[in-house]
Amino acid sequence: MCSTLEKESNQSEDELGDKLDQEEHKLLWPDFVSRISNPTVNSVQLHWSLLKNASVYSIDKFHKRLGWLQLDWTSSSPITVTNLEENFGYRLRIKALTVSKDGHRYVPLAISPEIVACTAAALPSTHCLSRAIRKGQQFLVKRMLRRRPSLMEYPASNGFLPLANAIIQGEMCIIDLLLSAGCSVHIGSPGSGRTPLHLAFYYGHLPSARILLNKKARLEATDSNGMTPAHCAVDANQLEIVKFALEAGANAEARDICGWTLLMRAVVMDASMELIKVLVTHGADLAAVDGVGKTCADLAKLYHRQEAKDYFDEVQKFRLQKSVATADAVTKAQLQ
Repeated sequence: MCSTLEKESNQSEDELGDKLDQEEHKLLWPDFVSRISNPTVNSVQLHWSLLKNASVYSIDKFHKRLGWLQLDWTSSSPITVTNLEENFGYRLRIKALTVSKDGHRYVPLAISPEIVACTAAALPSTHCLSRAIRKGQQFLVKRMLRRRPSLMEYPASNGFLPLANAIIQGEMCIIDLLLSAGCSVHIGSPGSGRTPLHLAFYYGHLPSARILLNKKARLEATDSNGMTPAHCAVDANQLEIVKFALEAGANAEARDICGWTLLMRAVVMDASMELIKVLVTHGADLAAVDGVGKTCADLAKLYHRQEAKDYFDEVQKFRLQKSVATADAVTKAQLQ
């Protein structure tokens, strides 16, 4: 019995739906023209061609579950449709109505085709910009900065400014774009004090490092730990970057908060022997001591870098022999 009633109910609903579709088909709006203007985060302005004999117009919105719902009434065009969701697309339609013959109600004259209207997104956020940088979406980054230029001044959730995040991702096109937009080459992370050059050196991104130096980035800038960009390159075992930094004039004897030079950090941070040899060849001072009076050889012993300690001993021995030979040569020349 129940199943029979359900079938009859479903059939009646289907029949009603078909009847409504047929009625709407008969109410087509001839020569209908519409456009959307002035979209905001919660409204759009709807323009359309008026229909002769129409008294009022009903603005309807389509709901996936409930079907067509009435939003507003108006007697003229345009109308601003409000209370919409941000950054959302809507299916709208306009129903032209006139007064019935008995004057007691409105009856439809015509129904417009569907109109698609989209609300605008709010001003882009630091999160949106950070995500666009991470995904390498150059043109989206450009649009966001054009709409909200101040975004380049705010750090993302990781504490880094947009230029710093672009360097971390190695996105050269975005790096160029951000520099052209006026991003500072002196601030990368306001919290840690690291500059974009610190990050370029740490992540081994040589092209961005060259551009930053051309933009007057400071090789001797220090972060909250007293580390220079070259210290960061040593920490990350970036051999080519260390070579580049030394050739560009980085101070091999610059000290961090612990009093460690580049060579000392290379020992402590387990850098490769090749990198250690580059620093020594460049003239790193093996006799220098850190904040607690330890030399590179002492640190090598403390951190179980036996190969490094043996190498330092050999270099010290060679340098001592060379200095003795030089002193003898000078003395001999003076006697002559």
